[in-house]
Amino acid sequence: MKNNLYLSTLVLFFSLLLLFSSQQTAFSQTEKPKKVSGDTKRHRAVSIALLEEIKDNLKKYYYDKTFHGMDLDAKVKAAKERINTLEFNWQMYRVLVQFLMDFDDSHTRFHLPPRTDYFDYGFSMQMFGNDCFVISVKKGSDAEKQGLKVGDQITRIGKFKPNRSDLWKIIYVVYKLDPSDTIDLSLTTLDGSQQIITIKAKTMTQKERREELKKRKGEEKFKPFRCQEVDSRVIACKLYSFVVEKNDIDKMITQIKNYQKMILDLRGNGGGLVSIEEYLLGHFFERDLKIANIITRDKTEERFAKTRGDRVFKGELVVLIDSRSASAAEMTARVLQLENRAKIVGDISSGAVMTSYNLGLFSPASALADIVISPLGMSVTVADVVMRDGSRLEKVGVIPDFLAVPTSMALNKKLDAVLAYAATMLGAELTPEKAGEFYFITQKDIDEDASADDDQ
Repeated sequence: MKNNLYLSTLVLFFSLLLLFSSQQTAFSQTEKPKKVSGDTKRHRAVSIALLEEIKDNLKKYYYDKTFHGMDLDAKVKAAKERINTLEFNWQMYRVLVQFLMDFDDSHTRFHLPPRTDYFDYGFSMQMFGNDCFVISVKKGSDAEKQGLKVGDQITRIGKFKPNRSDLWKIIYVVYKLDPSDTIDLSLTTLDGSQQIITIKAKTMTQKERREELKKRKGEEKFKPFRCQEVDSRVIACKLYSFVVEKNDIDKMITQIKNYQKMILDLRGNGGGLVSIEEYLLGHFFERDLKIANIITRDKTEERFAKTRGDRVFKGELVVLIDSRSASAAEMTARVLQLENRAKIVGDISSGAVMTSYNLGLFSPASALADIVISPLGMSVTVADVVMRDGSRLEKVGVIPDFLAVPTSMALNKKLDAVLAYAATMLGAELTPEKAGEFYFITQKDIDEDASADDDQ
């Protein structure tokens, strides 16, 4: 995120949380410490085995051999000592979470096992500029009953003030690490008043959650993209993800070939496959193009986009991004911006572009065969990404040529002034009301963000 090279309030939260969980009962000289149970011994053994595997993966794959100047072995030793003071595996998982969180790296994380219970708070939120707004409220949820509305500004989530760099960490805590039956929100409502509300979570078992997701997928057929004519010269296309097939990109390009100008909407696009990023970019240049240098722990490689020749779109191009545009989406926007091929409109992107691997952590199951554990995992950053001009997007993001974010009332009324503004740049007439009817603004459930993998 922009200009934020340090861990903020949430890291203090983790530290306090871990400190609290590591406290042991103070015994007088005459008291004897409690006997450690067999379950506790096994939990510690599993957690230490996991820690060792995490360390091995970092030493094998992490792009920076110096680990940002940290003494990895000393950190592992300290984590082991902390684990050996704890009793329950949920406490020990927090140590593993903190261990990787200390790298302050958007693509290096600990993936917790599936929960036996799932907490749904009935709303989702997003950063616009430096402010956090509610972007959806589920019908029938307690959030709706408490009066929460789309467009309300969230000034605090429990004890924490959301900001661009830490919102994902707050989501991780609320939905994965330490969910609770209720959540407190401090709000500035649409009418400007200040409120504090407490929302009760809807809880579900794993089975109930799976059934809900299955039902939702059955009702909502996934569309990789959607195109809408603005006028006879201008077309707008929303690309929802880079986790698509090349023929999906081909179909989108086919739809735009008869238009002179295009709006490519990458708002809410969390990225996906590098190969699709390269393939899409090849449709906007008449030459092969260097995208960036990819710097791993052992070598530097150049990435290129190969021109698609006679399939190249040569018309005028505007690209929309927001704080959820990440990875391949923001790389695409930045390359088009650097090459003066497109104007970028919207909010600063997420600044999460590192290349990473997702790795399973299963060795404890074989090392300690009598223990049945849920599958765990980690993502590890394997390469830094440096643009052709020497700049980095990580923690900075793409800075739009024209900053434009929706107001709280626009969110509430489902007006899309950003898309309308982009259309006017291309000489088309499009009102915010009409642009809102395109339904290009994505409103994913926040829990999906919390569990989604960052990728490149």
